[in-house]
Amino acid sequence: MPLFGGKEKPKEKKTRIFFATDVHGSEPTFKKFVNAGKVYGADVLVLGGDITGKMITPIVKQPDGSYVSHFLEQKQVVKTDEELKALEKRILTTGAYTTLMEQKEYEAISGDEKKLDGLFKQLMRERLLKWIDLANERLKDTHIMCYITGGNDDAQEVVDLIKDTDHVRNPDNKVVYVDDIHEMASLGWGNPTPWKTPRECSDEEIGERVEKLIANVKDMKNTVFNFHIPPKDSELDDAPQLDTSVYPPQPIYKAGQILTYGAGSQSIRNAIVKHQPLLGLHGHIHESKGARKIGGTLCLNPGSEYGESILRGAIVDVADNKVVNYQFVSG
Repeated sequence: MPLFGGKEKPKEKKTRIFFATDVHGSEPTFKKFVNAGKVYGADVLVLGGDITGKMITPIVKQPDGSYVSHFLEQKQVVKTDEELKALEKRILTTGAYTTLMEQKEYEAISGDEKKLDGLFKQLMRERLLKWIDLANERLKDTHIMCYITGGNDDAQEVVDLIKDTDHVRNPDNKVVYVDDIHEMASLGWGNPTPWKTPRECSDEEIGERVEKLIANVKDMKNTVFNFHIPPKDSELDDAPQLDTSVYPPQPIYKAGQILTYGAGSQSIRNAIVKHQPLLGLHGHIHESKGARKIGGTLCLNPGSEYGESILRGAIVDVADNKVVNYQFVSG
């Protein structure tokens, strides 16, 4: 038995964080995220932004009783209840929202941008509230706490629906303790994108938001930056260069290869360099999974494959003033 000063060496107290991000409304992916707490023995679950879906996929009832939908750029025709349920399940997998409607209703709403926006937000609210209930149900009788924050793609009014409950917390734009010593500062806002998302602003304003937020931090060496946007030019932010003169923007190619650039935030990089938190948890750029050190800060982006119902995540064990270990997982 190992001894320390004539006594058994005290066991290091660790907290296990499971981090995932960018589920974009995918119901199977979210369910895997909630289940990951028990599967990986996590103490804390963190969902780091872009939680809502990107589109509505209507399923329109026809006069003959069949249903028609345009899904993944293909016309889908289903005739039985079983086929209808299977189609809805496939659409839910991609994170899109489904709604059943009559042909006249579809025609009326298709040309009304205000009604479409209202329906979109209603469906986002309904799914998010359902997810919160699911998390509370599956985590009851455990010690696991689940933190869900919005990203740049999530409307503020939807993010504000995440209320603190027995097992779910909204850490958005706050500093919270995830255990006795580790603080977590969360920011979902992002720098400008070609998509003009709901929660983006200039990179200078990102810097102001960050500094205002972390002014509340007590112990930076034990703090996690849960910032949806990765630090610029960290290789966690490599994204395709896009031609914004067309819509939707298209990737730019050179010699048959897609050109890339660092799409992250310089202000977030500056804050990490200046303050040197223990850990940085990031997302936003789905294809840039990786781990990088910026000074003494370990920064992670687990990536995202929500459209295939694959949950990508990072297991991180933290102790006093250190990251004990980390591992990327998927399934």
